Amino acid sequence: MVVPVRVRLAGTSARLQLAHTLDATERGVRLAGFRGEVNPGDVLDIQYGTKRGLFRVVWVRKLEKSSEKHLGAECVEPDKNIWDVDFPQLADEYEENDL
Repeated sequence: MVVPVRVRLAGTSARLQLAHTLDATERGVRLAGFRGEVNPGDVLDIQYGTKRGLFRVVWVRKLEKSSEKHLGAECVEPDKNIWDVDFPQLADEYEENDL
């Protein structure tokens, strides 16, 4: 799903930056349009609507000839879903093969 979000480095008073999702699940997110400084391991405060969550940056890709970055992050708050979507619970393919 592609939705607008506001992002900042967690624990800072930095201004929220606009970005958007490329993909989101209950466990992680791929963001685009991010223009701040961020490194793998950093924790981001991501706001969607009125809901917020903390996500740890796993990877960062800088786009050529642009200040825009794409990044992948995992949610560090178990059982927290900021997306207002009930994601389908799919069985793990390995669990299905063990049956």
